[in-house]
Amino acid sequence: MMRINKNIGITFIYCCCAVFVTAQEYKYKAVLDSVKKTGFYQINITPELSAHVKTDFTDLRVTDEEGKWVPHIIKSSFPNFIETAFKEFPILKNEITDSGKSVLIIENRGGSVIINKKEEKNTDEILLFIKNASVGRYAFLSGSNDKTHWFIVAENILLLKNYETTENYFVSAVKFNYSDYKYFKLVINNENADPLNIIKAGSYFNPVYIPIFYTLLNPAPAFYQKDSSDGKTYIKVNNSLAFHLDKITLDAGGVKFFERTANLYLPQGDSMENNIGYDSKAMFTISSTRDNSFDIKKLQAKIFYLIIDNKDNPPLKINSIGTGQQINKAIVYLEKGKQYYLLADNIAAVKPDYDLEIFKDSVPANIDTLSVGPLTNIETIKPFAQKSTNNKWWLWPSIIAAILMLGFLTWKLIGDMKKNDL
Repeated sequence: MMRINKNIGITFIYCCCAVFVTAQEYKYKAVLDSVKKTGFYQINITPELSAHVKTDFTDLRVTDEEGKWVPHIIKSSFPNFIETAFKEFPILKNEITDSGKSVLIIENRGGSVIINKKEEKNTDEILLFIKNASVGRYAFLSGSNDKTHWFIVAENILLLKNYETTENYFVSAVKFNYSDYKYFKLVINNENADPLNIIKAGSYFNPVYIPIFYTLLNPAPAFYQKDSSDGKTYIKVNNSLAFHLDKITLDAGGVKFFERTANLYLPQGDSMENNIGYDSKAMFTISSTRDNSFDIKKLQAKIFYLIIDNKDNPPLKINSIGTGQQINKAIVYLEKGKQYYLLADNIAAVKPDYDLEIFKDSVPANIDTLSVGPLTNIETIKPFAQKSTNNKWWLWPSIIAAILMLGFLTWKLIGDMKKNDL
């Protein structure tokens, strides 16, 4: 009897703890500006706000005065891809090797230039049309004039979604220094997963139509550089908050000509050197011949490390480091005169299933921006995790009932212990 009562008591303790934990799911709350008229509004995801939500925004919520969720969608700032002035490059080969890598051979039909009275095809970018997928892949590019002898053109290329289309595919840009090879070979590391579905390749040849990839700059980080005797430069980068980042820019100097491989690591230990051997979150090549701005897989970090391989060369001097993130907005339909709030930071949150996602094409192109008040760190708020209902009137009666039952079981347990002379 005593063991049964003891087990029941422990169960109720867990239940009480679970209730209190549920009440603390969202850690931050902000008041939205007053709604002047009924309609759609956009809420800008600022760097400060991004530091308190996951990179997929699944823990961002808009609520009304009663704590009920208000449906929203997240819209990204991908520029639309315009096919005017686009020239297609034939894909002569697209196959998977025994090691699981994708190998594409692409014919260069780039812009025409005259070299030694001979017309050459010169290009510095290949656009890949890829069926929609929420992944990134690393690749390297080689060039050839006979499809037999290949020479490296670019390495550590990260294939990301650079341009959106109105179809069920996106466009990824492979950028490199101008090249006049007749053929390009792109080898994609699929990382033991299924390959990307690449539909076609090509490039723009009219600057008027080249879209711009808009990036929101994060506040400049502090950083510390250490040049080690092992031939590497270790850089600790410290953001003021754990911002989202999918772009990094470096201003390097100290040496007139350089081309170095750099890796980005998230913290794994107290020392920068201790991070060697862990999987790199990003890899890129810093060069004196190009703008050292790189797209990376989106991550969230307050502190990260850069490790530059100098080989036998003198170390570089890093003058500045900048990070940025893609511009994102929360789109929501609000009613005039009502008060709304923003909730953020819930590690257990999952993506809500809103009907609004189906009708996102009905959102007007130009809508007003609603400002967000300061994010407030809150210890307890009403829980919003249940999708079936957001009315939590039963919360406090449940807690009181659990406490009363726990008290009764404790009294019974003490009585049983006295009977058994324990």
